Amino acid sequence: MKQEFGEVEEPVPPGTVGSSTMPQKRNPKLSQDIIAAAAQIRALVPLALDAMQTEHEADRTTSIMMSRALVQACELTGDMLQRMISLFEGLRVFPERMRENLDLSGGLIMAEALMLELGRQIGRQRAHDAVYDAAQASVNQTRPFRETLAEDPHVSAGVNALLDPARYTGLCRQFAERGAARAREVAGAIGRR
Repeated sequence: MKQEFGEVEEPVPPGTVGSSTMPQKRNPKLSQDIIAAAAQIRALVPLALDAMQTEHEADRTTSIMMSRALVQACELTGDMLQRMISLFEGLRVFPERMRENLDLSGGLIMAEALMLELGRQIGRQRAHDAVYDAAQASVNQTRPFRETLAEDPHVSAGVNALLDPARYTGLCRQFAERGAARAREVAGAIGRR
């Protein structure tokens, strides 16, 4: 939600104040609450582990400790889940801004992919050197990476396709779709209970 990135935004109800001194701020309050609750749950683990140690016989002390850890963890988890429902129901995604951010480096973000592909053609070290030199020239001379790459005779004309981040996602889409499908299954099963 940072304005510098602007790629996703959780729901911000009208009248929500992000900052008392910066009226333009839109803070990810739900996300922050979820992160804080997760930290509190993790902090309960040592209490539960201590409850597993007994001097001689299990006594009331360990029961109290374990009960507090479990009750607090369940309350915090329930709160987190409610906030996550609100967050995901109102989540806004800005793919155009994501693409703009990817393109800010003028293709430098794709130097690794380019180097690996060139390495197959001209050898890894030569590819590394060519991409490194072009990247450094791009940064130092504030010129587009595509332009500095084109000056190297080892770099082929097909470099434009290799500078497209959309072509370098590997199996990410399949993993995301599989995870989303599984999440829908679990949510459906919970909803039927």
